Amino acid sequence: MKRILAIGGIVILVGMYILTFILAIMNHPDTGRLLMASIVCTVFIPVMIHLLLMMNNARKGKNVFDEPYSYREDKDK
Repeated sequence: MKRILAIGGIVILVGMYILTFILAIMNHPDTGRLLMASIVCTVFIPVMIHLLLMMNNARKGKNVFDEPYSYREDKDK
């Protein structure tokens, strides 16, 4: 689930920036608003993915502030 969320977030962000670039080349009037939306989503999407991982930890009975990233948990063992 963690990889799917991460890959989905990457695909959405890259798609938004490619769309913004294409519309800028075509001199579309809404390019500025789309660029601002892309910049906002660059912060918003990773934060939302992190919150979803924290909620997943809470659902599993772990502390909400436990490490949600599995690759970091393996180093502590």
